[in-house]
Amino acid sequence: NTKQDRSRIPCNCPCDLTQKASTDLQIKISSLDNLDYKAIPTMSTEFESKKPDVLGSRQGCSGHHHCSMFGDLRRGPLFKEDFVKVTRMHGSASFYLYCRIYNPSKIHSCQSPPLLVLHGGPSLPSDYLYPLAHQMPTTRSVIFYDQLGCGKSKKFQLKEEHQLYSIKDSVEDLGKLIAYLGLARFHLLGHSFGGILAYEFIKNKLEEAQSLRSSKPPECLSLILANAPCNMRMSLEESARLEKELSTELIKDISRSDSDFVVAQDANSAASSRTKELLRKRHECRTRVMPEPLANAILNRGTTAWSGPGAVSHYVASLPNVPLSSCFDPSRNSLPPVLLIRGEFDFITEKCVAGWRKIFCQDPPPRRQAYREEVMKNCSHYCHLESEEAFASLVNSHCFVNDY
Repeated sequence: NTKQDRSRIPCNCPCDLTQKASTDLQIKISSLDNLDYKAIPTMSTEFESKKPDVLGSRQGCSGHHHCSMFGDLRRGPLFKEDFVKVTRMHGSASFYLYCRIYNPSKIHSCQSPPLLVLHGGPSLPSDYLYPLAHQMPTTRSVIFYDQLGCGKSKKFQLKEEHQLYSIKDSVEDLGKLIAYLGLARFHLLGHSFGGILAYEFIKNKLEEAQSLRSSKPPECLSLILANAPCNMRMSLEESARLEKELSTELIKDISRSDSDFVVAQDANSAASSRTKELLRKRHECRTRVMPEPLANAILNRGTTAWSGPGAVSHYVASLPNVPLSSCFDPSRNSLPPVLLIRGEFDFITEKCVAGWRKIFCQDPPPRRQAYREEVMKNCSHYCHLESEEAFASLVNSHCFVNDY
């Protein structure tokens, strides 16, 4: 075939719909060989484990730059990747946070302001939250980022590692990300520890505005606390209680049925080997097998001292340090409308979230801040993976009614 013939081969991707015969739009393979692909801001689609091949390695693709950079729309929503610089130790150490923006062309939309999603852990990267972007409308950008020390925001080992991590530093990092992306209005969703981080960010901005250090901060239109405890020590105690109950239950079952554990030396060792998995299936993620996004996040989780709920076991949420009337006055910078979501079988139990009501329901009606709770049936700690459509519907409706 001639080169002209090859240009007419359908590439089975969106660019084939707009392909023109003009020679101005043809990309010469020889000119691509010398490109520095690392310098090109990447735009990809979900489920691609590596950056797109700009030479068109997909079967049937004729090698157009536009097709390769933007991927196949049928494989998932478009996303853009970027890195945001943050500093530590009074600016003497610099690091980069990885962020992923789905539907990036809508990031500054006035009708549908973006949703900024914060992962939990600490140090469990955003991989497990990406499925949420597939359930959200394409008219709204959904932004994720890996906090320092995990996922694609991992750092080099330093002797002063303990100086790199704190809730205060994480709040500052979030502020730098928002400033870097130029977000003026947005919704905030925090899962597990991410909910703590989201609340502390809003609380910090409210205190700054009150002291006149920040006269016009970025506007958080609404807050979604997903499976987020207000008292971390209490959540650890509840998790330990549930694990102990499961262990006792298993010991009794093993004692009654020797055939199930013929290789076990005693009932205690057999129960210990199964308790973690049963805890996962009952109180963490009630799926038959662990979802792939969650497995990937666990594989890429941080291994520093800032990893897991034990790193923030001291945390207890408190009211902003401003006059109470300022927190709930809609005419001033105030706490945004709040949606709290948790699973029916979540190890973040009723006791663990009761403190949020004391914070967000201080004022009597009708001045009480908009606050509601949703308990998702037959779900536990990862509701967005256990009941994807129902979770996304709650999030999308909460954002929609608070877009203006």
